[in-house]
Amino acid sequence: MDIEDTNEFYRQATMRICGSLDIKTAMWNTLEYLEKFMPITGMNLVLGEPGVPAIEALAQVSRYKIEKSDQIIPLPPEIRYEVESYWASLDDVIIVNNPELFPTMLKVALLFDKSRFGLSNMTMRLKIQDKRLFALVVYLSGPGQYKSEHANLLSMLHDPFAIATSNALRHQEVLKLKEMLADDNRYLYQEMLHISGDEIIGKDAGLKQIFGMVCQVAPVNIPVLLLGETGVGKEVIANAIHYSSPRKNQPFIKVNCGAIPDTLIDSELFGHEKGAFTGALFQKRGRFERAHKGTILLDEIGELPQEAQVRLLRVLQEKEIERVGGVMPIPIDVRIIAATNRDLKSMVNSNRFREDLWFRLNVFPLKIPPLRERRGDIPELVHYFINRKSRERNISPPPTIESKTIEQLKAYNWPGNVRELENYVERILIQYQGQDISAPLIFEDIISQKIETENYSQPINIKENDVECKAISHLTELAKIIFSQFDTEKLKFLADKNEPLELEENLSLHIQKVLKLTGGKINGPGGAAELLNINPNTLRTKMRKLGLLKKRDRKKA
Repeated sequence: MDIEDTNEFYRQATMRICGSLDIKTAMWNTLEYLEKFMPITGMNLVLGEPGVPAIEALAQVSRYKIEKSDQIIPLPPEIRYEVESYWASLDDVIIVNNPELFPTMLKVALLFDKSRFGLSNMTMRLKIQDKRLFALVVYLSGPGQYKSEHANLLSMLHDPFAIATSNALRHQEVLKLKEMLADDNRYLYQEMLHISGDEIIGKDAGLKQIFGMVCQVAPVNIPVLLLGETGVGKEVIANAIHYSSPRKNQPFIKVNCGAIPDTLIDSELFGHEKGAFTGALFQKRGRFERAHKGTILLDEIGELPQEAQVRLLRVLQEKEIERVGGVMPIPIDVRIIAATNRDLKSMVNSNRFREDLWFRLNVFPLKIPPLRERRGDIPELVHYFINRKSRERNISPPPTIESKTIEQLKAYNWPGNVRELENYVERILIQYQGQDISAPLIFEDIISQKIETENYSQPINIKENDVECKAISHLTELAKIIFSQFDTEKLKFLADKNEPLELEENLSLHIQKVLKLTGGKINGPGGAAELLNINPNTLRTKMRKLGLLKKRDRKKA
């Protein structure tokens, strides 16, 4: 074979050896080509790990027999060290035309297949950087089949076979990791289904009607609008809808629309192309693309900017998106669940939310009741949170709780709903650690504070000389919050909208109580401005707008 033919042989053989990441496919293609240049009926790719008493056939192909793949042959102790020493001493290619003259190789061959007695073969040791012991064996029935020119041709293919073997093994590792990841995802889906679907506290009591509606809407591919105060568990209900639907094995993507800056909302929801804007160094898939075939939860949908509302409307209508900087529409199949604690109908009336988008989202509204309207669920929720938080904090056994404490918890209105109750239980457990583990949880101190806070707007009797009492402290803090966040222009706006002026009335009532304590004194030590921790002129302005500062009293003040 001249140089030109040799180069062509190397090129064609290399293309077949490296043409597939499936090593068995590559070996079949190579076998078909090598048959034109040498006697051959089969090939084996063998792996031996140093110190491991076994030999593995990574891939086997043969014209006359179906060989097993991934066959692992244990090495008996009496020949293990003999094989390792012999393997290390092999030349690049060794011809074995009479196996009986090579007892070590014959022993190994017979371990794989008894019928190999009497086969001629060539063995090429493959040198790969990971130091594992690889060898390629080509064989043919009968003695004396191979010559030196055959060995020379095979030795030319050392590097392609070494590279292909290394790549194939890495590819197999990636596939295994991918399968492990898929298995982990399946497991996590089941865990989330268990947490979110099976453990909806109150589904047989306070949330019975809601859970019945969840079972109705879950199989139907329509938008769902979850309404309710903050902390009532809208995300839990969204989880139940997704994991009870035919899309349960597909992605479930959650987006908090209020937590994304307006300048990034399009990129986050719809993705962007490389170079679409400064800093866009690579293409990015948006949340909708990631949710393809699955479900997307748009939490705090009322916070979505008007421009993004228009693009969301197109997604609902056309079932497609465009990345920022892109020119081609991307079809998507996504179920939308929206959630909000705001009154979207009022926002529509004030032109802060698109009416057509509201109609599209409001196909199946679910209003989740606040905790104060399902107080019967509080005992079960408390025990659930105690057990779960105790596991998280390694508290065993979980502490107990008395029935009278449960009644105290049921008496509170829980403005923060289930989230507030959960955080409250966790705080008590933190305080509980390090104390007497046999004693039940004590909630009384914090409950009394909560009840006292809840009654801020109730008329209270305050002794004139008890300026340091808790009620005044609470009153002062509340007044500071009110003064810092509201003004009478806001109150005027509410009045123009025919909204109740409870805030204005309560503010006036609290200022009057402080003035009563100070004997009508506004300025100076012990005055109302000092107690409220605001500037005296600011207080006078507020009083004047509230009608509390009469003309005849201004000079006195």
